[in-house]
Amino acid sequence: MIQPVIGLYFTVQPPTSYPILLQLEHDGAIDIPAGKEDFVITDELTLPLDVDALGVYPHAHYLGKDLQALATLPDGTKKWLVRITRWDLDWQAVYRYAAPVFLPKGTTISMRYSYDNSADNERNPNHPPKRVVAGNKSSDEMGHLWIQVLPRARGDVRIILQEALMRQRLRKYPNDFMAHFNLGAALQSMDRLDEAISHYMEALRARPDNVTALNSLGTAFQSTGRLEEAISYYRKVVQVRPDYVDARYNLGNSLLTLSRVEEAITHFRQVIQIRPDDANAHNSLGSAFAMQGNPVQAIAHFEHALRINPAHADARENLKNVRAQKAKD
Repeated sequence: MIQPVIGLYFTVQPPTSYPILLQLEHDGAIDIPAGKEDFVITDELTLPLDVDALGVYPHAHYLGKDLQALATLPDGTKKWLVRITRWDLDWQAVYRYAAPVFLPKGTTISMRYSYDNSADNERNPNHPPKRVVAGNKSSDEMGHLWIQVLPRARGDVRIILQEALMRQRLRKYPNDFMAHFNLGAALQSMDRLDEAISHYMEALRARPDNVTALNSLGTAFQSTGRLEEAISYYRKVVQVRPDYVDARYNLGNSLLTLSRVEEAITHFRQVIQIRPDDANAHNSLGSAFAMQGNPVQAIAHFEHALRINPAHADARENLKNVRAQKAKD
């Protein structure tokens, strides 16, 4: 019987270190002919900042033969990160370095995995050998390398590494939905909105009805002030998924900014119907009623927002302003 145990650690201190797992892989290149003794895949990533490598996790299945990971520093110096010349599936594990390995900005991390799909490979599960492609089953193959690194820069700069990872993935898979979407999200978080919009659009070319990408594209347009375009994408989301609350809330706020109050109220009410304890939606609905000249309803929703979240600063300020205006009238 399995009896798992979870340990949770709590602290009031904010984090001071921000490690991240970097993944190299090239599963898309795995198509190993029967009898092939030395099938090779490669991948590489150039680091955009200084990091310390803390550990490494190579991964392949039964056909794995020689798994190599190498760091080439900007001055040409080469450092082995891991090399297993007679791979065994049982050796998949996290290998932690005795001391952190410093990798300066501009270092290229590369992996080179070879596979043996011949009858001479004693671990080959197929007798006789047969063609093997990438997949999650142990009878399929994989080629992954995870490296845990700790950036040396102050603060949380992991998003810079995320951007580098997604750009490298797009060099391998130019039409990959997740790479375009994740790169768009990273760029948006760095306020590079025009670039983010471009990658969200590329993601939607791969999956036109993906509601998460449609909503994210809407938020990027909204952040640039292109509200009509934002509204058009939010409408697409709620057409596909009427219960997608975030898009409906964003749609309401965009409409409210354009003073299309009646329609905004309709969407805020639908948000609250689906998610009654959404303090932000109650606050926005209160704002819509205040713009409409309905202080009674506005006050009711601001108060409701504060009952849900007593620390909601916008609702508190809005409530004060509407009460003051109502007293003047």
